[in-house]
Amino acid sequence: MQRTSPPQASRRTRALTGAALSLCLLAGAGHAFATTPDPQTQKGQVDQDLKDARGDLHDTSKELVAAYDKLASTRKKLPGARSAAAAAERAETTAKGEYDDAVAAYDLAKANEDKAEKQLKTTSSKITSSRRAVAGFAGQLYQQQGMGTLAVAVGTETPAAFIDKMIMAESAGDTQTSALEELSTSRANLVSTGDRLKALRNKTSAAKTTKQTKLTAATDASTKADAKKADLETLESDQKRQSAKLSREKKKDKKRVDSLQAQSDKLTKVLQERARKARVREAAIKKAREAQEKREADARARAARSTPSRNAPTASVRSDPNPPAPRSSGVLQAPSTAPVSSEFGLRFHPIHHTWRLHAGRDYAGSCGSPVYAATGGTIISALPPGSTGGYGNQIVIDHGVKRGSSLATTYNHLQSFAVRSGHVSRGQVIGYVGTTGSSTGCHLHFETRQNGTPVDPRGWL
Repeated sequence: MQRTSPPQASRRTRALTGAALSLCLLAGAGHAFATTPDPQTQKGQVDQDLKDARGDLHDTSKELVAAYDKLASTRKKLPGARSAAAAAERAETTAKGEYDDAVAAYDLAKANEDKAEKQLKTTSSKITSSRRAVAGFAGQLYQQQGMGTLAVAVGTETPAAFIDKMIMAESAGDTQTSALEELSTSRANLVSTGDRLKALRNKTSAAKTTKQTKLTAATDASTKADAKKADLETLESDQKRQSAKLSREKKKDKKRVDSLQAQSDKLTKVLQERARKARVREAAIKKAREAQEKREADARARAARSTPSRNAPTASVRSDPNPPAPRSSGVLQAPSTAPVSSEFGLRFHPIHHTWRLHAGRDYAGSCGSPVYAATGGTIISALPPGSTGGYGNQIVIDHGVKRGSSLATTYNHLQSFAVRSGHVSRGQVIGYVGTTGSSTGCHLHFETRQNGTPVDPRGWL
């Protein structure tokens, strides 16, 4: 019996996928996220494989139960089949014995008939010989004595001799006559015996034919019973092998389920730890932001003291408090091919006429133009405008440790996302320039955060 459900090709494909994923997990378990698939994506694949494996295990269990039921049904039929085969064999043996007895009786009857026929022929021959002897004796007397007894008596020399010769002649005649009568009686008895033996032979021949018919029927029945028993025994053997095969497959499926469950649990812990770190990082970012806001407030206060009046902002604009741009390290590449419209640093607000920190670099790209990952890393958030505090659609990428510091980049005011999670490579399109959130026009606001604090991107580009 061949296993038909689930399809073997589908099961094989799922097994190969799970094996490939296991190799990825083993190969990258000790590496940074920058060189391994995203754990969330991995967990999704593992959970799907786990679902498939549980389905396989369920199907295998159902097939195994069905196989055991069929095996039990076959085993219930086997005793009856074996008993029937044994009974048929006994009936065949009995019929064979009866047939052998009938053959022996027929052979005996035929032998007796043949013997009686032989004796009949011998007796008939003797009768013929006796008749010839009597006829010869009579002719001899006639030739020797002329007129028979009378001639013998007349030619006798003495009366005593005459009487003796006459007595001898009569005795010889009586003897021959008696022998003929006995032979005739024997022949009649032999003929009667032969008739009876012939009738017995015919009867035994009919009995032999009947027994032969019964023997043939018993042999056929025994052959069929043996064939049925052999078929059931073969079926039992096949079903035992199939049950053993399904049992092995069930163990393999169970082992695979346990392995995938362990992988899923491991990835769950990785994601939980990652979420914990993200919360810690967000707390650090919030703390750094609050510190930066305080610095901005202090800068505004200083700028306000250095500005004569609201009607003369030009002098304040010309006295730019920002330090020179730091030297680039080349760790990151530009996230957009558009020109830069605003650099990192304190920026004089054209409406409020105050200095405040511009915590990133603006690229004046048109809406819908691509935004690229500055370098490889893992997306730790892709948030909509309502949860980013004015940044609009925002992507945050963790690049791991660079130059001894934890480095992350943010991409803000996006029109839409190209990716939302997982590992991204350097130069990969992650979104498109937009004007969502607190924005007055299409542009990309790009930030670099070192240990959670915004720093000038030019030091990393």
